[in-house]
This record gives sequence, C-alpha cells and structure tokens, in this order.
Amino acid sequence: MILLRLASTISSLALIAGASLAAAAPTSDPDAPSATISPPVPYELIVPKRWSRQSTTTQTVLTSPEGTISLTFDVINGSDFDAAVAAAWIATGQVVAAPERATPAPARPGFSEARLFNYTPEGETMRQALAEARDGRVYIVLIKGERAALDRRGAQVNIAVTSFKPSDLGNDSLAEAPTVRLGEAETAALAAYIGDIMPQFDIPGAVVGIVQDGRIVMLRGFGVRDRGSDAPITPDTRMMIGSIGKTMTTMLMADLVEEGLLRWEQRVQDILPQFRVSDLVLSKTITVENLVCACSGVPRRDLEFLFNADQLDAEEVIGSLADFSFFTGFGEAFQYSNQLVATGGWVAASAEGAAWGQLDEGYERLIRRRLFAPLGMDRTTLQTVEVDRDGDHAIPHPTHGSGVRRPMQLAIENVLQPVAPAGAHWSTGRDMVRYLQTLLADGVTSEGERLIEKASLARLWTPQVPVSATMSYGLGWFVDDWRGLNLVHHGGNTIGFTSDLAFLPAARTGIVVLTNAGRANDFTGAVRARLLETLFALPHDHDARARIARAERVKRAEAMAAAAPVPAEAARPVVGNYFSPVLGDVELRIEGERLILDAGEAQGEVRLDPARPDTWIIWDGPLMGFPLKPATTASRAPALVLGEGAARYELVRK
Repeated sequence: MILLRLASTISSLALIAGASLAAAAPTSDPDAPSATISPPVPYELIVPKRWSRQSTTTQTVLTSPEGTISLTFDVINGSDFDAAVAAAWIATGQVVAAPERATPAPARPGFSEARLFNYTPEGETMRQALAEARDGRVYIVLIKGERAALDRRGAQVNIAVTSFKPSDLGNDSLAEAPTVRLGEAETAALAAYIGDIMPQFDIPGAVVGIVQDGRIVMLRGFGVRDRGSDAPITPDTRMMIGSIGKTMTTMLMADLVEEGLLRWEQRVQDILPQFRVSDLVLSKTITVENLVCACSGVPRRDLEFLFNADQLDAEEVIGSLADFSFFTGFGEAFQYSNQLVATGGWVAASAEGAAWGQLDEGYERLIRRRLFAPLGMDRTTLQTVEVDRDGDHAIPHPTHGSGVRRPMQLAIENVLQPVAPAGAHWSTGRDMVRYLQTLLADGVTSEGERLIEKASLARLWTPQVPVSATMSYGLGWFVDDWRGLNLVHHGGNTIGFTSDLAFLPAARTGIVVLTNAGRANDFTGAVRARLLETLFALPHDHDARARIARAERVKRAEAMAAAAPVPAEAARPVVGNYFSPVLGDVELRIEGERLILDAGEAQGEVRLDPARPDTWIIWDGPLMGFPLKPATTASRAPALVLGEGAARYELVRK
C-alpha cells in the first residue's frame, strides 16, 4: 500500500481502485477540506484537502495544490477499453501516445472487468489510466503527474481514485450480519487453502493464529523455517513482525499516558529538548501524538537508516530529523515515517526516566516490563543476537531477481535496529495470539488482568488522517471501514519477513499471519480475506480477483529474471567509491561478471532494467528493484543516482 517508487505506487492504487462517471459544478477552493461531491449524474467522489476541481459535461479534473498532478474521471458508453481510454485522453485536449502496455487488473466488486494502461514516461512526467466495465459503460481514471509529486501526494491520489464510484453501486454493509462460529470444519478448510496458495506465492513458511470470542480457534505452522531444510515452522518459531511493532509502541505510550507520565498533547521538546525537524516553528509545537499519527507531513526515508545501520542509534536518528523536509503541509496528507514513530518509542522511554544516550536500552526495558511480561510474551524480543542463539527461529527470505525468494543470513535484519520501536521486534505465533486476545478483550489479558483501559485503545483506533476512501491511520494503526464494520489492522515488512495483524472489534474476531518471506503482502492479504469471507459466509471472491494480480506479478518476475548483466564496457568506467552526505559511503565494484553495489549493510547485484534500457536496476538483496543510473554532477564529477522521484539520492565518486 505505502510504496517507495512512483511506478509501483500508481499501479497499486489502480489495483484497489475503480473508475466511474464524473461531472460537477466548476470550483476551486485551495483551503477547503476534503469533501464528497455527488452531482446530478450518479457518482461519488472525494476531493482531497486543498485540491481544486474543474468539470465539463463529461469529465471532472482534480488538480494538486502545486499543479503537478491531475486526475481526470470520465465515463464512456460501450465495452471497448482501448477505444474508451483513447477517447478520454482526447477529451482532455492532450495528445497522448499509445500505451506502452495494457494489463488486466482486479476489478472491484460490482465491476465485471478492469484494465491498467501504462505509458512511456515523458521525462519526469508519468501517466497511467485505469478502466473498469459496468453495465455497458467503461469508467475511467486518467493519472498524470510529475514522478516526485506523485510520490509525495500518493495517499491523496489514493483517496480520490478509491472514492470514485457510481452512487448506485449498492450498499454491501455487514454491520447487522451474523457471524459464523469458527469450528474444526472452517479452520480445516482455511488450513487447506493456505497450503494450496503458499507455493503460488513462493512462501517458505508461515504461522497463522485466529482468535474468536476470546478463544484461540487456530494456531498452526505451515512450511519450513529455511528453504532447503525440513525444519518445520511451529507456533513457537521466532520471526520478525516488522511494523506490527508500531502498534505495541503506541500501546506502550498509551499506558504511560494512563499513569500520567506522558500526555498525548504534550510538546515533544518538553521531553526531548534535542528534538528538531526542518521547520523551526513546528519543532516547538509537534506533540507526542503527532509522532505516531502519520499526519505530520514528514516523509518516509528508509534508505537513510538502511545504509547507515551500524553507525546509528536512537540519538543519531533523532538528530537526523533536523534535515527532514516536509512532503506536504502539517495534517494535510498521510505520510509514513519510521523515524518519527521510533521517536515516539524513545519519548516514552525518556518519560519514564531513560537518559539521553540510553534511549534504545530504555525503550527495550520499558516494553519488556510493561507489555511483554504481563502478556506472557516470553519469546518476543528486539535482540537479533538472542534470536540467533535460539534453535527455533526462521530464516529471512527476501525477494530475488531470479523470481524465487532466497534465504539470507539473519544479520541482514539488523538494518532495522536504528528504528527499533517502529519495527525491529521478533515474536512468535503463540505470543502474537496472546497480544491479539488482549486487543479483542478491550485491554484485558487472557489471564483476566487489565493491561490497558478500553478508552485508551479507542484513542489509538480513532482515525487521524485518511489513506484511502475507506481507510485511515490512527495512532500506530490502520482503521478500515470494511463493509460497514471497523477493521483495525497493521502489516509488517522487513527485509525477509512479512506479517499481518487484523481484527474486527464488533465481531470479536481477529487473525495474525507471520511469514519468513519478504514482500509477501499479497499472501497475508489473501489469508486475511479468506478468514473474513468464512466469518460472514461470503463467496470466496478475493482469490479470483487476486489471481489476476498474481499473474501480473509472475510476469514481472519473469522479466526481472531475464535481466542481463551490465556489460563490462559500461561497468568499468563507473566502478569506484561514492559518497552521499545522507547515505554515506557506497562502493560499486566488479566481481567476475557481476556489478555489485555495496553499502555495507545492504549489497546487491546491478543489472540492466528490462523495462528501461537506459536504467540499471538492483537485482537482488535488500534494495532489490531500486533503479540506479550513472550520472554527472553540475561540476561534471562522476556520480550515481539511486532511486527516483521523491526517493532520489545522488552519490558522488570520491
């Protein structure tokens, strides 16, 4: 959902969104909040905060505050996707070349078919079109914008695109629907489904736990700890949970608020005077709550701790925030920052007495004492060294250019230690269902002890900033309006592990999925969806839609697998040592016939990008998929450009 690069950002938005009819009275109010419009022709559309809109009789155009993104919504009678999209572009008055490719996309419920159109970039300008068919009409969204702008305002694009729908699409609310009491037959069927799809998603191993009405109805391991071994994953096998750890950090903060040691509205500088961001005024006004609401405008800048992990601690990360520029205005749009959430954890540690210079140790002591120990989460830790000594742990399996995930050393996950409160936690299926039981019991543990007040949890689950038409971010949690019910959830992604925790408070049912596969959100999402379908006796529709996305993923993997090595004549002139004031030292070297980018903690082979002949791509390792280009600086010094759009870094040869 929250992605690093433009091309994948728009594609992912399109895969969860539909398009439909648009027309409205001309208006442009840059200071207006997000608003829903519903003109005479039947459709619904949310205009993101500070965006303007203009309409004709056939199209509605939304424009970002800077004027660098436009979203056009249209409807064409008929069933020919190619002709309809071409007609929509013509109606905008733009001359647009034929798409580079058109691929099937999962259609939303209520639509019969969908297709995604990708266009050759025009410099930094990107285009896509999404078309969905319904009742003899093609509903269309045209997306055009500068690469960096789309990265910065991706969540607002998501809001508009996912909100755009015919008003007669129907109400599929399940708020009053009865739920199925999950028994042996239901869990056996779910287990069979998991076993069937694991090979399709290239998942070496997983643990799935389900809680309903306080009872553990399923807790089971699938597959192996390490591809190539036969050691099974069990409910007690340690795996990383990634950003699910954010939910633990905000619960810890809420616990301190209850004791009066911390206040949500308290200024961060009152607790950590060393805290700064690039805006001096906001530095003095940002509150404890602002650190974990994903609404500050501070962007995601993960490479900066991945490249320097062995040199960073809590205090260094807090210091680095002083250089962070804001992607959007404060409170304007969803922006996901691991560094800010981690600072929330360190603020909690400081509030309980941890001294500057000891914030990492203070956070770990605090969460062990206030959360892990009371819940009986004896195998949950932040220490990779402790996990490595344990015989029952899974091995990370990151994605690989070959198309098949490969195991890596456990130490690769140490790159997350600099932002430990935001997602360096290790746990097990058994420990996680204890946590899930407490969440579903409004803060009461499985032993009957109250860990946290119901009102404190409710505050964590209160929407703070929209992410899509139906989803918002609370305090360390995503909150979905899922068919009329609140679905509270958070996923986790590390280098070689993926996790998901989701529950319906009203149905008192939840699920946790842990895997030793990197970037496996499609798998964890499929398992969650099958549980929800089972819980409400719904048709098993998700898998049919996901199969389309799965097929496209396989095609992309096949293309990546065929990526050619960088020819020696192109590689030799650019090998050497490079430096970025943000990322530090990087080496580009040749090993045999392979060109290697070595950032110390993160290494990977560089190959030719199969989709863009003028670009190289990191083919394996933690940075797989990142584009890399040889370049020169303004002074003609040799340089490398890593990433693109808003996540673009220049490294100069030393």
